[in-house]
Amino acid sequence: RTKTGDDQVTVNVALVRDVIDHELDGVRDVVAAKVDTYTVKQQRAARIRVHVRRGGDAVTVLDAVDHAVTTMDTTLGQQLPVLVHLTGGTRTALAKTTRVH
Repeated sequence: RTKTGDDQVTVNVALVRDVIDHELDGVRDVVAAKVDTYTVKQQRAARIRVHVRRGGDAVTVLDAVDHAVTTMDTTLGQQLPVLVHLTGGTRTALAKTTRVH
């Protein structure tokens, strides 16, 4: 919930998750992404954890995440503070390219 004057806007975290998932869906080196939201100093913030395929190009993934965050900000009509956390490892090495939603 973000306060501006007397107005209040409530954004469901599912919207943020859907936008990020949609934008990262076609990125080959992304195995999965998870979005959590938190309140930091009375302001909403998001943490995006992106599981990168082993040997994946981190720069390409970060560019895709940056584009996804820009799309999310446009969708929300305001900028949401975001922490991006890239992870990798055995789980991502064994994951297949196709995902089922």
